[in-house]
Amino acid sequence: MSAVKNTQGGGTFVVSEAAESNKASWKKTGGMVGVAVVMIAFAFAIRSPYMAYAVYAFVLLVGVAVLSSRAWMTGLECERSVDQTQVRQGESIQVVVRVTNRRGWPIPWLFIEDAFPRDFPVTGEHKRLAMLPPGRTVTLRYTLTCPRRGYHRIGPALYESGDLFGLHKRFRSDTFRDYVSVLPTIAYIETFNVAARRPQGPVRITNRIFTDPTRINNIRQYTPGDPLHTIHWKVSARTGELHVKTFEPTTVTGGTLILDMHEDSYLPEDRERRMELAVTTTASIAYLLQMSGEQVGLLTNGQDAAEVAQYETDAVYTENRFEMDNALSHEETSTRISPLTVDTLRSPIQAQTIVENLARVMPGHGLDLSELILAQFRGLPRDATLLPVTGQVTERLALTLGAMRDSGFNVTLFLIDAGQSYQEAAARLAQYNIHAFNIESERHLHEISPTKI
Repeated sequence: MSAVKNTQGGGTFVVSEAAESNKASWKKTGGMVGVAVVMIAFAFAIRSPYMAYAVYAFVLLVGVAVLSSRAWMTGLECERSVDQTQVRQGESIQVVVRVTNRRGWPIPWLFIEDAFPRDFPVTGEHKRLAMLPPGRTVTLRYTLTCPRRGYHRIGPALYESGDLFGLHKRFRSDTFRDYVSVLPTIAYIETFNVAARRPQGPVRITNRIFTDPTRINNIRQYTPGDPLHTIHWKVSARTGELHVKTFEPTTVTGGTLILDMHEDSYLPEDRERRMELAVTTTASIAYLLQMSGEQVGLLTNGQDAAEVAQYETDAVYTENRFEMDNALSHEETSTRISPLTVDTLRSPIQAQTIVENLARVMPGHGLDLSELILAQFRGLPRDATLLPVTGQVTERLALTLGAMRDSGFNVTLFLIDAGQSYQEAAARLAQYNIHAFNIESERHLHEISPTKI
């Protein structure tokens, strides 16, 4: 199977198996023609006209079967409508599929089935056997329940048809797909302190490196060196002397969530559950920080499922249902290592933006957590606490987080169900005065409080 370069996305992806399947089909047809030629030659050699006529009739029958099955599959057009493209876990979506015969000839029999994740409960008609006259439409209506987080593909429609004699069958997939984002679980956290040296919520701080331009503290006379944008022009015009505005120091710290989705960072046992718990932890803290009026952002080394999905556009033609299922279940891959980021900001929709991105995040194989932090070091806001969420703490990661703390960052780490290795991880971080929470289940998220720090 060949790989094709994606010039816009910066990655590579695997093309569909349509070309290989067509090649195999032509080899099969060529083999049958070769056998027919040999049989005709043998019939002439033994001077048997009845055998020659039988071979001619068989070749004609096979030719009609092959041509008719190919022709019937070329005129199908599919339209799909999904009532919601973003839902929470456990919610349902309504799907309507319409398949129309756009050719001028009828299709004697056509089996239609719409593809979706196999573990999604379904009610209604998602498959049907029908006869399609020219211009007629077949409609499928069904309801899907979405039980797990992810960026899930609905479709493509699968078609099966063949000749009237049952000698030749053809399978084809449509190119039309839809995607549904299922948001991660959000656990309620009553309160949480992102920095061990300050209580939860806005407070005055003594280190006045940053000021809040929305909070005017006082007005004083201008002194050389004051920024021009702080001049209070109305007071200056009224008094005849330049005056400047002074501001209160910023009272919001907030945090930048750094989600580690590298597969090697999580214990092999029950790895999928641990990764989902990491996503839930990240989403829950994002909502807590937003509700506390603090800034929040996201950085992760996981892949974006929406980026991977843009490669899945080819139709598949096969003569075998197993080949069709294998082709459609194949997971496309991308070699991009650019991190998925949401800028650290104060916004009433910031947490929702982060959760929507977390719905699409997939395990990655590129940068590990240490490499991710070092690669994005210059873009991390220093007035926000670093909140890594990972499955293990290596010596290299502890050293990296210690260096970030020495450079002025506050760091609090969330370790996801590390088991017996938690004590070792806590000891590695303790030498850099970094606290680590061990999140074994969603219940532990409810129990986070400043008293534990």
